[in-house]
This record gives sequence, structure tokens and C-alpha cells, in this order.
Amino acid sequence: MKREPKFYIFDMDHTLINADCDVTWKSYGVAAGIAPENALELADAFYRQYQAGTLDPEEFMQFQFREFIGHSRAEMEKHAHAHFEQFIRSRCYVAAQNLVKSLLACGTPVAILTSTNTTLARPVADYFGIREVMGTTLELVDERYTGRIVGDYTVGAGKIAPAEDFARRCGGTLEELAYYGDSINDLNLLERVGFPVAANPDETLRRVAAERGWPVIDFGLL
Repeated sequence: MKREPKFYIFDMDHTLINADCDVTWKSYGVAAGIAPENALELADAFYRQYQAGTLDPEEFMQFQFREFIGHSRAEMEKHAHAHFEQFIRSRCYVAAQNLVKSLLACGTPVAILTSTNTTLARPVADYFGIREVMGTTLELVDERYTGRIVGDYTVGAGKIAPAEDFARRCGGTLEELAYYGDSINDLNLLERVGFPVAANPDETLRRVAAERGWPVIDFGLL
């Protein structure tokens, strides 16, 4: 009998959506007047580092979260929803929505695991109907953001522990879990799960998937 996954985790940026929220957030920030004009240029430079797998997490986090510093949870949730409506809603892959919808209809546990902070990821998860969002958690002190994070930065190998915890809470292990990721930064977790899927993969991950016989899916072509 063919083995099937019992649980599913999806990366978010360029997997469920045709965008990178860390980049579009800066576009939103400039337009909304909460980020400086040079934020877009810097965001592009950091994104190139991310694609190449050379991103310095500490340097990036100082840049990425500075619009949050000193603001309340309520304020930034409003900005997060506005960002989703203006930049992300139209970029959600319909085929990915249909897959998630079918899994949820069967009662299958589904989660998002992203390096993007959970404040920005939550509106995307809500749109897809996914309750479980694991991502970079921003620190709040007296209900205001400090610009620091709580716990680990969920990029690269930093995704393994949250995925293990999700599988454990669902009553299983990584061997029973399917993970959909789009970039070489997802390789650490793809190598650990029982059902790795390269979703809308970049050239490097597409080559690795071909070498290892992993399934490849392009949501934008479905």
C-alpha cells in the first residue's frame, strides 16, 4: 500500500504566494510612510542574499523589523492586514488554495512555517484557512514591539525544531510529514521529512529535487 503523509507544512513566500512578504512589506512601508525611501533598495539586496543562501540573519533582522519598534500589536496588525490586501491577496496561488482547502476538508493537520514574522504571515494564513502559523516571533514588551525576536529565526535549519514540534503535537514524526518549500533555504527541512515536495522551486532546488527524485509542483502553472 502506498504511504501517504499524515500532516502537511507549507512554506509561505513563493510557495503559497507569488511574492516575498519581507520584500513587499518594505514596499508597503515606503508607501505608508513608515519606512525610508532607501528601504526598497536594501530589501532587494537582502533578498539576493537570501536566494544565494548567504543571508546574515542578525543584520537582516535589524533592518526588517525596525518599522515595528515602539508600535503596539494593534497598530501593526492593522498594517499587516493592509499589506496583505494591497500586495498579497492577488498573488495567492489558486492551485495552492485548492490543495489546502482539500486537505482541511479531510481533517488533515496543516500548518505554515515561514521565516517571515508571524504578524505579517497571519493574514495570509487566515486567507488560506490555516490556523497553525509558525514563523519568526517578534518580541512585545508592554504590548509594544522591541524590534527583537523571541526564540529562533525560522530560516534554514531553524525550521526543523518547529516542524518536529508540530508533528509531535499531531501525534507523529517528521517521517509522516509532507513539507512544501520553494528554495534552497528549505533544503534542511526537506531532507528531514518523509514527504519532501519542491514547490515552485528555484533553479538550485529544482536541480536537487531532480537528483533526489523528489516531487516538483508549480502552482502557477496549474
